[in-house]
Amino acid sequence: MEVVYSGSFIKAAERLHITQTAVTARIQSLEQELGCKLFIRNRSGAKLTPEGESFYLMPSK
Repeated sequence: MEVVYSGSFIKAAERLHITQTAVTARIQSLEQELGCKLFIRNRSGAKLTPEGESFYLMPSK
């Protein structure tokens, strides 16, 4: 969720006090588990894919 709030893997890592590599690894693990890409990554940051939006908006139990 921090990547969504900050719009960037780097900014999310800074706010969470972990490395950008750790953020990337966690997102990649989640993407593997779900079988879809959650973010479009580019030089300007990260944006949710349609699948990412659906996952983000899912009610938590």
